[in-house]
Amino acid sequence: MSAFGPGETVLVAAGGPDVVAAGVNCCAPSDVLAAIAVAREVTGKPVIVYPNSGEEWDARRRAWAGQSRYSPAQPRQWIAAGASVIGGCCRVRPADITAIAQTVRGG
Repeated sequence: MSAFGPGETVLVAAGGPDVVAAGVNCCAPSDVLAAIAVAREVTGKPVIVYPNSGEEWDARRRAWAGQSRYSPAQPRQWIAAGASVIGGCCRVRPADITAIAQTVRGG
């Protein structure tokens, strides 16, 4: 576990002059809205979100567990909250990215 809270972690990461955006990668979809708020408040820079599917990796079994909690409708909320770039990480499939693009475009 990090010695920093989310705001401090974002601030440390975004403090460099070459950092042009801040955001999250491989977090659960349910964590994205809070992460957007922190990144916007702390950095004022564009926000990037690349959540995973919400399933969890079971290291003992060496397999993914649980159900996907990722929905192509979620990006509308993330954009409304201030996300500029949206993608996906673990277990977010190419079809999910296509659905995100269609959702964002209104199609």
